[in-house]
Amino acid sequence: MSAVSMSGAWRIRVVSKESAYAQRVVFSGDVQKMLSGEVGASTSASGRRWSLRFEHNRGDGVWRPNASVEAGEIVRHGDEFERWIATKDVFWCADRGHDDLKLLLTRPASAAGSAGEAVGVAYAADLYELPTALVLPSVDTPDVRHERQRSYSQPMSPGTPLRRRSL
Repeated sequence: MSAVSMSGAWRIRVVSKESAYAQRVVFSGDVQKMLSGEVGASTSASGRRWSLRFEHNRGDGVWRPNASVEAGEIVRHGDEFERWIATKDVFWCADRGHDDLKLLLTRPASAAGSAGEAVGVAYAADLYELPTALVLPSVDTPDVRHERQRSYSQPMSPGTPLRRRSL
């Protein structure tokens, strides 16, 4: 995953940097900005859909995308939602850990909005309640066409009806 998609209002803070290369976070979508990858740097972002991309500079003035990003799930911690993101800029033989840049994203639980912004997902979805009068047909009524299992040894055969077991 090279970019992490988000939605809503979040506070983003760089909590650790274990790379010799300069790091930065590039925001896109509803949020257009950059955050320096220095420990303690922070900013806020708010929008319907926005994403974070992670880049490093080897000292030659060229910003390159980080090789890998590990984004944790959104979890509730006390009265806040939190999400940890760790990146790896370049994979080396002896260094394969995602510790080059670590971010902590937080937002107050009261600002979580609707129930559609559930813990464990990085996007919002509208949830609609089904009407109580909605009745779905039973799978064993005469109104439902039976599925047929086709025979591959006999092309164009109508197939054999599948039988459902009673539980």
